[in-house]
Amino acid sequence: MEVKDFSNLPKKQLSTSPCCCIMGQKSVVISGGTGLIGQEAVQFFSEQGYALRILSRTKQSSRNKSVQYYQWNPSDQHIPDEALRGAYAIIHLAGAPIAERWTPSYKKSIIDSRVNTAKVILESIKRLADSERPKIIAGASAVGWYPSSTAVQSESANRADGFIGDVTEAWENSLHGFKAIGMRTVTLRIGLVLSPRGGFLSRLKPFFNLGLGSAIGDGKHWQSWIHIEDIVRLFHWTISNDSCSGVYNATAPESVTNLEMSRALARIMKRPFLAPNVPALVLRLVFGEMSSILIASHRIDSSRIQSTGFTYAYPTLEKALLSALK
Repeated sequence: MEVKDFSNLPKKQLSTSPCCCIMGQKSVVISGGTGLIGQEAVQFFSEQGYALRILSRTKQSSRNKSVQYYQWNPSDQHIPDEALRGAYAIIHLAGAPIAERWTPSYKKSIIDSRVNTAKVILESIKRLADSERPKIIAGASAVGWYPSSTAVQSESANRADGFIGDVTEAWENSLHGFKAIGMRTVTLRIGLVLSPRGGFLSRLKPFFNLGLGSAIGDGKHWQSWIHIEDIVRLFHWTISNDSCSGVYNATAPESVTNLEMSRALARIMKRPFLAPNVPALVLRLVFGEMSSILIASHRIDSSRIQSTGFTYAYPTLEKALLSALK
């Protein structure tokens, strides 16, 4: 995966919200900093004036003095304590991609890459003096926590059965140890991420460009999404607000059906929308068990995070797609 260099970043105008002000040179540790959300987070937090410490499995360097890379190996329980000492907060994004065929060995990798990395970070923090420990950890989870349903689902809804429910539960439980040592913990259950640089849109665009875009299954299942800028702003918001803790749904206020999503994508790309729907059976044959997340219905309630005062830069699908597809 290409690793961006952030040495010549332009400064964006900062929000006037008191919780989104520049935090001087407070240090934020980011695991999974080379992933889709991680790269956006590195750019955003650097622009906001933070000193960044990026945990990387490979040796990296940056010309930007505010961005430092620390090599770690969770499989060997190795992480430099200096990567965490005196940091203000941790944003934990590490984890193997979900959207791959779920072989038994890859299922283990999906869970281990989330749970074991958290354990390594926790044990390193425990070795630090109380005064040197980070105060906050914000971790990623997914709306796959929820069972497939057409009902509106808030954070209090029970978890789904099956593998994806197991993953999200283990993912979220991996933060319990941080709470036990007095750290403020935040979990964001993230929906489909709309980004101009990757994610599920990058897989759909070639088909829609050819006029072959279509809905999946009957197209009636609900999809809850979020623009990548908003998910990074949500991480910033929650670590900056002392009142934020626990689980939050990280999706835009507007859920749509898969058919509505597909039609909007074709319209904004100015392509025809004439291809027949992709049958669920075909998805099962191509993707195996993983196809269940492609046809799962998630109509997510984001009112809890909105009640904290957070406002979305991209609250509607139209605005988000126009940005992500430009």
